[in-house]
Amino acid sequence: MLKDERTAQDGGFFLGLSGKSVPAARAAARTGRASCGSGGFSLVELMVVISITAILLAFAIPAFSNIIAQNELAVASNAARGALMVARETAVAKGNSVSLCAGEPENGCSGDWSGGQWLVFRDSNHSGDLDAGEAVIQHGIVPGAGQAVSIEGNGPLRSALVYMPLGHAERVSGAFGAGRLRICVESAVVPNARELVISATGRVRIQRVDFGGACPSL
Repeated sequence: MLKDERTAQDGGFFLGLSGKSVPAARAAARTGRASCGSGGFSLVELMVVISITAILLAFAIPAFSNIIAQNELAVASNAARGALMVARETAVAKGNSVSLCAGEPENGCSGDWSGGQWLVFRDSNHSGDLDAGEAVIQHGIVPGAGQAVSIEGNGPLRSALVYMPLGHAERVSGAFGAGRLRICVESAVVPNARELVISATGRVRIQRVDFGGACPSL
C-alpha cells in the first residue's frame, strides 16, 4: 500500500476518482436528489388539488347557506313571538286591553306585516287603532323581514289583535282572536316556515311547516 493511500485510510476517508472524499461525494449526491424533488407541484398535481377544492366547495356552500337560512328563520320567529308575549303579559299585568298590530308609532296600525314592523299599545277603547292619548308600549322590527324573511298574518292579525286583562285574545269586534302569523324563508331548509298559532287562552305556540322552499300566501 502506498504511503498516500495509507494516510487517507488512516484519516477515515478515501479519495474517489473525482478527487473528492467518499463521504463528501455521497453527501453531494443526496443534496442533488433533494434539490430535484423540491421543484413544486406538477401540472397534474395542481389540477387534482383544484378539482378536490371545487368538489368540497360544491358541498360546503349550500350547507352554509342552509345554516344561515335556519338562523334567520329562528331569529325572526323568536322576535315575533316575543312581541305577542309582550302584548299579553302587559294586558295581564296592567289590567288593561293591549293591542298588537303591524305598524309604527307615526302612522298607527297598517295590517301589513311585509316590512316586519310591529306595534304594542294600550288600547283603552278596544278599537284596534292607536288613538290620541293611547300610549305605545313597544315598537320593534322583525329581523330580516322584507329581505330574507317573509311575514304574513291572518284573522285579527290583519288588523289588530287585542289582548284582554285575563290573558285571552280578541278581535276588534270582541270575537275570539284566533289567528296565525307565518314566518317563512325561500330556501331548501326543511321546514322552511314557522307559524305562530294563537290558542283559545291567548298563548302562542310555534308550529313548523314546510312548503318545499316556497312561501305561499297565508
